Amino acid sequence: MNDEELHRLLRQHPAEVPLPRSFQRDVWARIEAEDARRPSAIFAEAVNRFLASLARPALASVTLLLFSAAGLSLGWAHSGSEREQRAALAYQRAVNPLLHGHPEGRR
Repeated sequence: MNDEELHRLLRQHPAEVPLPRSFQRDVWARIEAEDARRPSAIFAEAVNRFLASLARPALASVTLLLFSAAGLSLGWAHSGSEREQRAALAYQRAVNPLLHGHPEGRR
């Protein structure tokens, strides 16, 4: 049997499958449940909960203190590494004569 004969046979005898009354509702419920499991939806829900929690003064104050402490400690850690790099470069300049250039070249 070739494809054309099969298609003709299938068109002659359409299958009548009754769908349950709740079929469409169940399909949309599954689609919504699948959408809710996406990472972007989970992230959006977390952001919404976080922002809603900031409406309470106590939680907003704690959040502000936590973010301020995190920012200060990161800034302090970063400035410490810059100081160490400057100190290491100053030491290298003091020890390595090639970093100074030749004294004859300067006049």
